[in-house]
Amino acid sequence: MLLAFSITAFSCSRQIQLKENEYLLAEQDFSGNSAIHSEDLADLIPLEQRPNSKPLNLPFIQFTPRVWMYNFGLNTYDSTKQAQKLLNAERQLAQYPTEYTGNQKTERAKTKLKRKTSRLEENIEKENGWFWRNIGEPQTVLSEEDMKETSGRIERYLKDIGYRDASVAYDLDTLITTEKYKLTYEIKEGRGYRIDTVFYDIPDRKLDSLITAHKDERRIKTGDLFDIRKVQAEKARLELLAKENGYFEFLSQYIEHEAFNHSYDLQKFEEEKHGNLRIMVLNPPGNARHKSYRVSEVIFKGFDPYNTDVNVSADTTVINGVKYITLNKSLNERLLDNKVTTRPGELYDVSSVSETQRQIGLLNQFSFASSQVFPINDDEVTLEYFAPQMPKYSFSTGPGLNHVYNSGSSFLGFGVPVTLTARNWTKRLELFEASGRIFREGQPSPLGTTDVRGSWEIGTNLSVTYPNISFFGKDIEKLKLKNPRSQFGAGFNYSEPFWGNRLNFRLTSTYRWQPSRHTTIIFSPLDANLINTNYNLNDPAGKSFYDELVNQANLGNNIKTTFDPQFVSSINGSYVYNDQNLQEPYGSSKFLRISIESGGTLLNLSQNKDQIGFIEKLFPLRSDFNSPDTVRKYFRFIKLNVDYRRYVNLAPSSSLAYRLNFGVANPYGNKSLPYEKNFFVGGSNSVRAWSPRALGVGSAFPDTASGNIIPQAGDILLEGSLEVRKKVARFFGDIQLAAFVDAGNIWKWHQINTPAKFDKANFDFKRFYKEFAVGTGFGIRYDLSYFQFRFDWGIKVMDPSRDEGDRFVLDEFRFKRQITNAEGNTVNNPYRLNFNLGIGYPF
Repeated sequence: MLLAFSITAFSCSRQIQLKENEYLLAEQDFSGNSAIHSEDLADLIPLEQRPNSKPLNLPFIQFTPRVWMYNFGLNTYDSTKQAQKLLNAERQLAQYPTEYTGNQKTERAKTKLKRKTSRLEENIEKENGWFWRNIGEPQTVLSEEDMKETSGRIERYLKDIGYRDASVAYDLDTLITTEKYKLTYEIKEGRGYRIDTVFYDIPDRKLDSLITAHKDERRIKTGDLFDIRKVQAEKARLELLAKENGYFEFLSQYIEHEAFNHSYDLQKFEEEKHGNLRIMVLNPPGNARHKSYRVSEVIFKGFDPYNTDVNVSADTTVINGVKYITLNKSLNERLLDNKVTTRPGELYDVSSVSETQRQIGLLNQFSFASSQVFPINDDEVTLEYFAPQMPKYSFSTGPGLNHVYNSGSSFLGFGVPVTLTARNWTKRLELFEASGRIFREGQPSPLGTTDVRGSWEIGTNLSVTYPNISFFGKDIEKLKLKNPRSQFGAGFNYSEPFWGNRLNFRLTSTYRWQPSRHTTIIFSPLDANLINTNYNLNDPAGKSFYDELVNQANLGNNIKTTFDPQFVSSINGSYVYNDQNLQEPYGSSKFLRISIESGGTLLNLSQNKDQIGFIEKLFPLRSDFNSPDTVRKYFRFIKLNVDYRRYVNLAPSSSLAYRLNFGVANPYGNKSLPYEKNFFVGGSNSVRAWSPRALGVGSAFPDTASGNIIPQAGDILLEGSLEVRKKVARFFGDIQLAAFVDAGNIWKWHQINTPAKFDKANFDFKRFYKEFAVGTGFGIRYDLSYFQFRFDWGIKVMDPSRDEGDRFVLDEFRFKRQITNAEGNTVNNPYRLNFNLGIGYPF
């Protein structure tokens, strides 16, 4: 009660003078509704009549910080000071001429002063400062008239969606702890009115034939409620269908509807609560039919026709009947013609126009793509596209500083990344990107040394992307409208970590296309990485680091392959299906990604399966550091990963999400995978009760170095998650709560012959189902629409690294960070809350 009193006092620091029949609103609810979600009804409430935002969203605790902020602005408002500021701003504005001067500096100053004047006038009107008005909100005050009007609005909505007998009343209750009220809208839905038959009345025979041919696409059918939303959707479908088939001037205003029964008896209709729906497509006034148009001429302008600064001559080329007008022959019209889907002589099709604009936008060569249609007679139109080209060259950089501190030692580093982008350089509508970076960074030793050393890192990346896919110089015609992409890249990176030096070359080629709206296929015939590594054993820190890597290799952890000299090449492909709508975060959808990769495939065709001769000659390993690893490793493996996610809508502001993730890799070469090709479990996007990459392998105890768990890598992955998400409040963005359960583990393909991992780390059908780690927990998400912060806390339930029969550990959960073990020593508590900070949803 003391806490509730304190929060209430904090949130309401200004007494509001209420008029007769006015009330302070604290909470709002709905009762009696069963078929209609309360969230849908809440959307009908005007913003100014909704309860003030409460971050805690707890009943009887009126913690409304935005009201406090708004009231603080009211209490500190100085009318004299604001009036003087307004007078000064008006005087400054009066010094400028009222007419347009043409001077950009002068016009910017005038615009700035006009905005300032408008803001000050609003401050005086509201008796509150601009800052406090925008971050705060006034206390919600409702009148009897407001509640009556909103009740009527909700009732009309219910009638419109098929509940014609619905009624809505409201009830006010005083909250115990405050003088505020809880408003409840009492809903009586009644029985819904349903459709017996849908009739279409279309006097235009040609249009009637078109609509009849597409009857299977109807948005409303027999048995549905008389729902105005479905009727509007059907009207929109008919309008689009007409505009896709030449009816350029057709509008939904020509479509009317009515509900009736066979006897046209309203009383009987209301008693039986079912009847027929007639949809009428009227002809234009004074015409016996709707006009159907063909496209007489198609023109594409590769510039902004309204830009008066364009003084260069235009060049016109005609391809497949389309006129392409460009400036200085700067575009490849034949490639551009692959993206224009409208041809002269065809019926006007609004979807074809939209598709052309979408295809032009996907090229990333134009600022925007737009169109205009000009009727030239009763049967023909001219269609004109225009798309101003983006700058041919663009340059960006973002130099910065970084500071590393470790046990008293520190280092101030700097970095300079630069990126150059060139568009249509070779007139192939390609996108060329060249980036470079130079960094001088501090790097502390991960193995116990306290000094921080400066390290240089230099790198560059080159890539070129073409908007088509071709083999032997011939484009694949079937893919031209599937957003095809061919990308070729090369990269180089050199660094000097404390333990030696490292040189990395990379070559890639990737083809990508979208067979349908929701599917993407990615194929990479070349993904090659060459890494030259030299361990500096002449340095104590470098030798200590190397010795620990060797020690981990002897224990069965292949983290050493992360740093060793190596050549990794692969052919890989992915299929992705994703029908998620980012505008509906709680909507139902599916996601599926299937990835297949074959590494070192070409080695199978050569006699020497351990190396490629010309690579060893071109990039020999140095030995001046006395490095013991002078043999480069080559890998051969097959890898498959299937990731399936399902999102189920529970209510307008809540959903259920689950994920199944399966992966298997067979390192049939040297029985080891390149480190980045391994599977890992644990962290903010996996089993969240464990730290990143800290879970596994199998039922073996995780490997450690200097007392810390190091990344655990596996060849086989099985994991799944179940999560419920619920929006609870809004404070500049949506605040969501989540509850989750995660389970999973990784295993090795081959047996590991060390005492700690033998018959524990390898996958075995006889025991793998006993080795799943299970975690549960809760999370808070702050969704700003364009960015989402995620805070998750995980708790271990089943720990597979313990002896069988002793793996349930939920009863050992403690909030303490450190505990005393059986030997009486103080150790870190492995069964406390594990915090994860993430960006975006975990899956």
